[in-house]
Amino acid sequence: MPHVPSFPPSRRAVPVRPALPWPGVRRVALGLLLGSLLTACADGSGTPSPTPPGEEDGLPPVLQPQTAWTPLFNGQDLGGWSPWLKSRGAGNDPEGVFKVQDGQLRVLDVAPTPGDREFGYLLTDKRYADYRLRLQYRWDSRTFAPRENEPRDSGVLYHVTGPNKIWPDSLEFQILEGGTGDMWLLDGTNFTAKVRDTAARELKYDPLGQTVTTSESRGNYRRLIRPDGVQERPDWNTLELVVSGDQATQIVNGQLAAQATGLRAPDGSPLSAGRIALQAEGAAITYRDIELRPLAYLRPPSGARVLLGEASTAQSLGADWQDRRGGDVRWDVQGGVATVRPSGDPQDTNDLRTRENFGDFRLHLEFRVPPSRAGLGEQDRGNSGVYLQGRYEVQILDSFGAALSGQDDLGAIYGQHDASSNEALPSGTWQSYDIDFRAARWSGGQKTENARATVYLNGQKVQDDVALSGATLLGDAEAEAPGPIVLQDHGSAVSFRNVWVLPTGEAAP
Repeated sequence: MPHVPSFPPSRRAVPVRPALPWPGVRRVALGLLLGSLLTACADGSGTPSPTPPGEEDGLPPVLQPQTAWTPLFNGQDLGGWSPWLKSRGAGNDPEGVFKVQDGQLRVLDVAPTPGDREFGYLLTDKRYADYRLRLQYRWDSRTFAPRENEPRDSGVLYHVTGPNKIWPDSLEFQILEGGTGDMWLLDGTNFTAKVRDTAARELKYDPLGQTVTTSESRGNYRRLIRPDGVQERPDWNTLELVVSGDQATQIVNGQLAAQATGLRAPDGSPLSAGRIALQAEGAAITYRDIELRPLAYLRPPSGARVLLGEASTAQSLGADWQDRRGGDVRWDVQGGVATVRPSGDPQDTNDLRTRENFGDFRLHLEFRVPPSRAGLGEQDRGNSGVYLQGRYEVQILDSFGAALSGQDDLGAIYGQHDASSNEALPSGTWQSYDIDFRAARWSGGQKTENARATVYLNGQKVQDDVALSGATLLGDAEAEAPGPIVLQDHGSAVSFRNVWVLPTGEAAP
């Protein structure tokens, strides 16, 4: 936790080499790659810069649906990181407060000293946004004054944007005996979160609670306490941080610990990117397997049809979508986000169907499932789906932390193929699908080849060119004609954004 003085207080992720988009979009691949690179490289004058702005900050564009975990710590030295100690400043750590040993990062593995041990942190050289950060930590035995007789304490700072100090403008993923997973607002940062009691000074996270938006001023700190039941382990613990725009989700050993939206810097500006830091706060701790993975929020390439974009409204959405019966769109649309408005009638669901029909295509969409109360059945937890040609459902469900079975979880082709792995993120987090669809082939009114699909969920391939043997449950009957893309109303207020489709195959432009 932050050491607060007793006196009054005075888009994109880990750098990767650009790669061509996945197979199946050959005609636009070169244009997409060059266009994205020129956008990233332009310095404002129209002349490409030798080093693209953003490349030095760790913010290159994501160009393909398959992302990968990339080491943020190389296990050999502190390359890419810089120590900061209050008395010495940046890059000056002769005692080795931060050092590498046996492929691990050791913090405060130093000899005891008289008096208080100063605090500090190890800071990435680059800024990051729209990413998943994953690491493991284990406590070592040594503690130091002024926290020598207190619970061992450390933390991961993210969105570090302010000047170097104790502690810089940022948010903290708390690492603390008995409190790992708490979220701290440092030095006047703010957020919006769901909590048990909005009047409490120390807020308790509750995904189904009341909404609170903090208004801390410079010099103030605030904590969001993890829910009951989040467990730490006596040896190695695994943390995952999901940062999506100005939203953050903290996960401890596979359990949701804290989540907040509307992250704000002390000046009130949106907080969506920054450096990452590991604290030295009076307790020896060891880290390993520190790695980063970009979130696959792909921009539409040239030739794509944008079905839901940042500027979409309920009125403009009607140009591309209709309800199940061909009527007007009845979903809630705000800020480019469309949210299912459940009809309440299982016999007359309020699905959205595109007015246009499609043959072979590549589809991208981002979705967010709402939290569910305890005790609900699996299929009542954030249920929706996307139907390809209105016939084949790719399931949307809150499957975070669940065992996959029954061919009906997130990433499944409903009733036909389980996902190859569970890549679900917690409810409330923006997730992504990228789907490469090849329609069934017909001759003389008879199907000669099954439809096929490759599906990427959150940057991971979970269906690899699988055959779709027939229409899935509630889907339209198979036919030779192309069909619409359908977003399903299954009674849950699932949200969608950034939906685009790119026709491919013989009929593609």
